[in-house]
Amino acid sequence: MIRMDMELLRAKTLQVLQDVGIEVQNEALVKVALQRGCRQLPTGRIQIPPELIEELVACQEKTRSEDDDDQSLHPFCGIDWTHWIMWTGQKQQMKKRLKTEFLMSAFDCGPTRYYDYQAGTDKPVDTDIFIEMKKFAQATPEIGYISTWYRQDVPEGTERIASLILALRYTDKVDGIEAINPAVIKYLVEIGEIMSGNPGDARYLAGSECLISPLILEKRSADDMVERERVGVREYHMASMPTMGVNFPVTPAGAVVMSAAETLGGMAVAYCLDPEGDITGRMISTYMDMRTADTTAANPESIIVDLAVKQLFDECFGGHLWTEVFFSPSAREPGLLATYQNFYGAAGRASLTGDAKTPYPGMGTLHNGALGSPTQFMLDMEIRKSQFFMKDEIAVNEDTVPYAEMVRRAAAKQPFLDTDHTLTHFRELWNSDLLPLTVPATAGGIGQEQKMLDRCEERWRANVEKWVPPEIDEDKLKALTKLQERAEKEFL
Repeated sequence: MIRMDMELLRAKTLQVLQDVGIEVQNEALVKVALQRGCRQLPTGRIQIPPELIEELVACQEKTRSEDDDDQSLHPFCGIDWTHWIMWTGQKQQMKKRLKTEFLMSAFDCGPTRYYDYQAGTDKPVDTDIFIEMKKFAQATPEIGYISTWYRQDVPEGTERIASLILALRYTDKVDGIEAINPAVIKYLVEIGEIMSGNPGDARYLAGSECLISPLILEKRSADDMVERERVGVREYHMASMPTMGVNFPVTPAGAVVMSAAETLGGMAVAYCLDPEGDITGRMISTYMDMRTADTTAANPESIIVDLAVKQLFDECFGGHLWTEVFFSPSAREPGLLATYQNFYGAAGRASLTGDAKTPYPGMGTLHNGALGSPTQFMLDMEIRKSQFFMKDEIAVNEDTVPYAEMVRRAAAKQPFLDTDHTLTHFRELWNSDLLPLTVPATAGGIGQEQKMLDRCEERWRANVEKWVPPEIDEDKLKALTKLQERAEKEFL
């Protein structure tokens, strides 16, 4: 827990919503908010009254325990995959699987650029890269979920629809995506209906309503909310993503107040639109280093601010505030710098929350999530797998306690090295040649970073060669093709 004056932070948060308010760039949302008791300030911003916040908090408390249980899954699956698991009714099933099976998410919410390790540079995501990444996910058993990367070589108007349909041909592990254009939402819902056979299935619509700091519910997100409500997708995930020292105060306390007000204001507007909707917040802060101009989440301030805002919501505003284990490295190429940043974020969270089981959060993203690297992913996955085998129980039975052999060897002063028992059980919990726990003196540089990354590159490419297409019904494929043709007529 973070020690702070909770009551003062709460009071200042509410005061910001009174004195500054939130800019809402959608007339329909403005009208709804005014009807629910908000006021329009001379600046045009919407003032959120304390009474409305109290009503929102009372409503949130009704589902608080369920949301807390939902959040228990996301440190291990990532927030995007966790949402998909929840929306498809697989939460309890997944909790059971993760006890005995290692699975992880890949590439967060979807890069726009790809790091080409062999060329030593990054490049825009095109269709060939897109397909290769989907094959990689399908052929890698440890990947449970992969995002739909953003292609740059297809028409923007239908890219989200076309990319989702294309991805479904190569993997059954692709799930929720950002609509980007709110008019696309109805098509994403229809794709869910085609694939599942269930009316109103919004499994492929993910994403957040990303507020623009300071306190702006900009047009795209505001329009997205209105369209969600219109088509019956009653899920509103309000995200504050400030850069401290740029569009928010540089001090943690000031950033906590502004971030909490921004998120709470967005949630209040969502509550005005749909009081029975599933309304959550999300906190992702970064910090601009004045020495290098690098914007990064790998610093004490960002980790403290994110968790402090969550703590403030948990204690004062009805919970429902989600924050990452760690957002993403700012490093722009795979390697130990990205690994360090991931480890620092996880260690910072663990030290502040007291949760010793906080997992390493790397999933192959670089450059604050904009850049995808399968090479880095293989390294991240190996680290996550090593943590998976750190169990809090050991098997105790006749096999694991070979008592007769123990007595005989001890009495005879004989070593255990040459026993069948040692050979059978050697490194049964964890054994990796990529990240060896010991390095022979004659290794000749086996621990060097370059050689390790070379092996990561070889391994993901070897996985792609094993790709087998997912089974998908031909009638569903035909329906998806017709849907895409309709979308192209509307948007192109």
